[in-house]
Amino acid sequence: MNLTKQSSLMLIGVLCAVIGVMATISRGNSATAATEPQDVSSLDRRISLLEQRFYSIESSISRLQTYMAAQRPPISQPSTSDRDVILMREEIQRLSLRLTELECGLSKLDERTTPANRRNTTDKSNDPCRVNPETPVRLSARP
Repeated sequence: MNLTKQSSLMLIGVLCAVIGVMATISRGNSATAATEPQDVSSLDRRISLLEQRFYSIESSISRLQTYMAAQRPPISQPSTSDRDVILMREEIQRLSLRLTELECGLSKLDERTTPANRRNTTDKSNDPCRVNPETPVRLSARP
């Protein structure tokens, strides 16, 4: 059986035992309650003892969970093969080429929409996309 299942069953058993002890104490105290009044400090001590026991059980379970987590084998990360790296590089190159073509097309459209009087006064750059804006925008096939 798995250790976590065992610890869960153990916890349930301990809790049932504590409830049984509490019921027995309560029944015994109710029988004597008619003859003598209950002492508040005695009840406080009993509650404190129960709190300490619950804390002890909780810390034991916490330590057990920590131990179980440490015993698990580490999950191995899938290694990327050289082929995967090459495929990713090729895809990045295709996307980079596509981005360059789109930027060039946008520059041509910008030159086409700029008013003629402003186009003549501005210095023409050496950008091949802006040199001859009337040429059609050609994009490579979609990647």
